[in-house]
Amino acid sequence: MDLESAARELYALLPGEFTAARNAKAKEAAQAGDKALAARLRSLSKPTAAAWLLNMMAVHRRDEINGVIELGAAMSQAQQELDPRQMRALGDQRRGLLSAMASGGRQLADELGHSVSPAVVTEVEQTLRAAMSDPAAGAALASGLLTASFASTGLDPVDLDGIVAVPEAVGSPAPASAAPTRRGTKTPARDELAERRAAKADRAAKQEAEEAERRRRLARAEVEKAERRKDDAEAQEQKVLDKLDQLQNRRDALSDELSELKKRIEELTREVAATDRTIEAAEEDLVSAARTADRTRKAAAAAKRELDQQV
Repeated sequence: MDLESAARELYALLPGEFTAARNAKAKEAAQAGDKALAARLRSLSKPTAAAWLLNMMAVHRRDEINGVIELGAAMSQAQQELDPRQMRALGDQRRGLLSAMASGGRQLADELGHSVSPAVVTEVEQTLRAAMSDPAAGAALASGLLTASFASTGLDPVDLDGIVAVPEAVGSPAPASAAPTRRGTKTPARDELAERRAAKADRAAKQEAEEAERRRRLARAEVEKAERRKDDAEAQEQKVLDKLDQLQNRRDALSDELSELKKRIEELTREVAATDRTIEAAEEDLVSAARTADRTRKAAAAAKRELDQQV
């Protein structure tokens, strides 16, 4: 079992099944001796209703999700080329696609036996719109491992911190294909503007990558701290379990000893009762013997007196 495959199994389940299945997999990993994997599995967050539906769309409506990402790339290309006609056409296409996918998402939820509310459908549509505006967000959506929905301001990159359950499972987004050059539509000034836009985009991408790396380092540090705390807690838990086992064994031994003592007490009680009865019988025998002895003493005394009289 590895983290990514286990996570994909978990995030393909119905929301109500997630927690128990996650805990079972973490326990299985711990029993196999892979404490690091067990810790990562335990840390996986249950997806929100919207994130669950988006994950299901990534699994069951893959072509449509790819269409969202491709449309986003086409719109980005149109913006770079300052093509208002193409941007208007793609905008209309986006509105139609988002509406159709929101409706299809609700239908998919019904088919999977977990209906969602209109508010959840709205979150799904916002996330799909954000995925069109940011290639990294599109890659996160396509991963099928979302823990929450996300949105875009349209200006800044989408904040994906903590949004993907297994960040390392998300591949780098493929670069948008260059659109064919239309003869006679570009001028040197326009080429220079495109170059400046490209340079600005490169700088923004570099800054985003640096920021993402910083967040990853912070996240790794937090994971390491959490694992150390977890190891300490597990060690303390084991000590308590060992102490509990010792006390339980001691209690069992005392219980066995008490049972033996109770049996011995019952045996001794029976022996005392039998001895009491023997004593009573002996006392009766003593009374009888005393009476017999008294009679024989009296008879002997009478015989002696008679003998004395004859002499």
